[in-house]
Amino acid sequence: MIQAVSAGAIALAQVYGFDSPGAFLLSHIETLRQSENALANRCGAVLEAAHSGFQIGSETSLVVIGLGRTVLGGGAAPVAGAALLTNPVALTCAAIGAIHYGWNALSEEERSAILDQVSKAFSVGREVVRSLADFVLRTIKALLSQENIAELKRVVSQGASAFGRRIGDITHSISDRSRDLYDRTSSRLGSLTGTLPARLPKLRR
Repeated sequence: MIQAVSAGAIALAQVYGFDSPGAFLLSHIETLRQSENALANRCGAVLEAAHSGFQIGSETSLVVIGLGRTVLGGGAAPVAGAALLTNPVALTCAAIGAIHYGWNALSEEERSAILDQVSKAFSVGREVVRSLADFVLRTIKALLSQENIAELKRVVSQGASAFGRRIGDITHSISDRSRDLYDRTSSRLGSLTGTLPARLPKLRR
């Protein structure tokens, strides 16, 4: 059973600007479900399904967000005093997307380390966290269209960048890592080009 209030739930709610995890969860799911953006609406449905499907406590959906944040590279429990999110809906969608794109891409050792981190932060068993990951994967496939999935990957990429990572670090895909390398190289070349003079000085004979 998930405890009434865990340290991870309190820290996560505070980053979203709420003192109470319960108040945050209800407000956040409602915001997502009422959104006109299809992806945000579907991600709200994923959290809602996790909350009602597991019936093991009010923090279930917060564990999902914490798990996704950890896969993104942001950690399950944000540090005290962390800045409030400028776009909480996008970060939540990115966290859910990170589970979809990143969970099965992890090695067993990486998954084990994440299970340890999330279970400790939310005072819940490792197998509960693992079951939630599997549940989210199944629910995403059932609820999201191919168009939603494509948009989800873009959101994951943006969310990863907030923690100093790239989409290839999440998916471990060769194509994504190649694209990341191309983007980094292009960015460096662009920076170099911007520092060059428009016209080289003429050589004096």
